[in-house]
Amino acid sequence: MEENDIRAECACGQAKLVLTGSPKTAMLCACRHCQKSTGSDHAAISLWSDDQFHFSGETTRYDTEADSGAIVQRHRCTKCGTPVFAISSRLKNHHLVPLGLLGEAANKFAPKSMIFARSKFEWDHTSDGLAQYTTYRDS
Repeated sequence: MEENDIRAECACGQAKLVLTGSPKTAMLCACRHCQKSTGSDHAAISLWSDDQFHFSGETTRYDTEADSGAIVQRHRCTKCGTPVFAISSRLKNHHLVPLGLLGEAANKFAPKSMIFARSKFEWDHTSDGLAQYTTYRDS
């Protein structure tokens, strides 16, 4: 582990991450699955390659199928239920990590866009000023 590595953990400390470098991107996702998973209008997520991502602990996993047909594996701490990471079949060799898990380090990785903006709630203005995509960025 390097001095600049980001260490993150769930609310109870059982599930731990070490992330190296910077994420490929950070974004907001307002798809219905992310809304239900977070209990909010959107998920704030960062994208890390497999070689930047190191996990220890235990998670419980559940899978969802996106409108695109992609399968998203969502991992939560088995003890406290904190969302820890996700893996999408659309993003080979990458992990999605909630920005809120990173603590103060999240300030270095402000989201640049919102995907699935078509589903955002009218009262949420968090994404104002960001690039907005109806579905995926490459659609």
